[in-house]
Amino acid sequence: MKTSPPEKSRSKSAPSILSHDMHVVGKIFSTGDIQIEGRLDGDLRSHAVTIGEKAVVSGEVAGDTVTIFGKVTGTIRARQIYLCATSKVNGDVFNEALAIETGAQLNGSVRREKDPLKNAAIKIVEEDMTKENVKA
Repeated sequence: MKTSPPEKSRSKSAPSILSHDMHVVGKIFSTGDIQIEGRLDGDLRSHAVTIGEKAVVSGEVAGDTVTIFGKVTGTIRARQIYLCATSKVNGDVFNEALAIETGAQLNGSVRREKDPLKNAAIKIVEEDMTKENVKA
């Protein structure tokens, strides 16, 4: 009987949630998952991003997977983007894969790229993150 090597266990934490009664002005960065239900005026970068149905984001949204139910005014950059039926996007979309449900509104250009996160407003520099962890 052949056994496969054990998978690397990646500790999966709960998503960070910006609740419906919060309004944040500034940049948000996380290596985990983020769910926006309130309002964000600024750029956002995370592994997985979900913009809730009543959420409003003005700024760039970047992540490996971005799911939009609400309103985004700004650029979206992701490997996979899902524009759900209730979404309203005013801005350009850079993606590897894009799914648009019937009813979704998209006003902007769509560009398929091999590395859509390359020109994101919030950069991830592994070296910098390691230095910060050593200082802490």
